[in-house]
Amino acid sequence: MKMNRREVLRSIAAFLPIGAAFAGLAAMGIRFITPLKREMDRRIFTVGLDELPLNSSMKFQDLRGRDLMVVRTGDREVKAISTVCTHLGCTVYWQQDRQEFFCPCHNGRFDKNGTVLSGPPPAPLELYKVEIEGDNVFVYFKDIKEA
Repeated sequence: MKMNRREVLRSIAAFLPIGAAFAGLAAMGIRFITPLKREMDRRIFTVGLDELPLNSSMKFQDLRGRDLMVVRTGDREVKAISTVCTHLGCTVYWQQDRQEFFCPCHNGRFDKNGTVLSGPPPAPLELYKVEIEGDNVFVYFKDIKEA
């Protein structure tokens, strides 16, 4: 049986919605059986205020193993900042006397909020959310969870 062009186009037009429906069902099925990944904030107790004197710092690791520094910059003001320099990934250090972070690789300097003061770093240091409850300091980390 020979079909002309019009009949071929009608056949395609008739089966196109059915094919789209099957594709949609297949996509929903795949999404149903594969776990979703989402970022969640996870709060971790890091230190007590009595263990962290004014203008001092303590080194920790986030949930992915990256280093960060918890610095007490005021009576009830604590900052949690990544110690990975945004220039070449060197480790930055808290200089208590100058109240700033210093990267020895290329003389990069950051203030207590992670903002670039001088040197080649192109961006500020990554900040972590901090909460103080009573005398306990909690840091929030981004964690990827299976849903």
